[in-house]
Amino acid sequence: MNISDLFTRVEKLTAKEVKKLTGENEGKKVTLLDVREPAEYEKAHLPGAQFIPLSGLMNNLHMLDSSHTIITYCRRGPRSRSAAALLIRNGFQHIYYMDGGIDAWNGLVAQGQYEAGLALLEGRESIEDLLSLAWSLEDGTGKFYSKMKDLSRNKEAERIFDSLISAEENHKTRIEESYRAVKGLEMKGGQLYDKSLDGYMEGGVSVEEAVGWITQSGVPLRDMLELSMQIETNSLDLYMKIKMEVHNELAERAFAGLIEEEKSHLSRLGKLLDSVIKSNEQP
Repeated sequence: MNISDLFTRVEKLTAKEVKKLTGENEGKKVTLLDVREPAEYEKAHLPGAQFIPLSGLMNNLHMLDSSHTIITYCRRGPRSRSAAALLIRNGFQHIYYMDGGIDAWNGLVAQGQYEAGLALLEGRESIEDLLSLAWSLEDGTGKFYSKMKDLSRNKEAERIFDSLISAEENHKTRIEESYRAVKGLEMKGGQLYDKSLDGYMEGGVSVEEAVGWITQSGVPLRDMLELSMQIETNSLDLYMKIKMEVHNELAERAFAGLIEEEKSHLSRLGKLLDSVIKSNEQP
């Protein structure tokens, strides 16, 4: 297995291509899937779109018709790309995401969109490599959330980011326990840390680039939360892949627990994002 295979690759369509595809099929075999939060959907959505927020997607896969071509969309594209990756990871076929999101559909050019890097490094195939990868990316994600906490200027966001920082530390411990279960060797104190991954977090995202993008965009809380949801979804995708590869009951249970925690993180971030959007729209 190749490291570039860990982060699921997704094909994208332009808004123009989506309009053509949905027009040709009259919506019969194509599902437009809106993965934004309720306040965004209620304000405006594409005609005939099915609505399942990214924050609850994993618990509502049964609502989707797997025989359809599914095109996910969000505000600008990154969340829908992560949603599409989850669908592919769970066995759905003919999955795309709409580049530029609903902004592009409405003829707007996305400004300052941040795209996560998907392929970090080549040649990592062993379970040791996978666990080292997971540990190192958790370490990077913790550093990112620490920066977001300092920049958020929102008490509820600070509480959530603080809990996420603690969660990343707990996740590193769980990964160390998985390594012990698989290899019978004790690994603690950052021994799993891979220096070649220094400065990266889940999904191949550069901490420095992500923080720089947030700072450049004026530190809007909405962008911080959207990016955090993208990262948590990438982490969920990675953990589902590792769970399938470890072939050890204890490690499988550990990663099943991590998957459930990532779903919980997504839910909390989604609720706060929805609240922020609603408060920004109040007169």
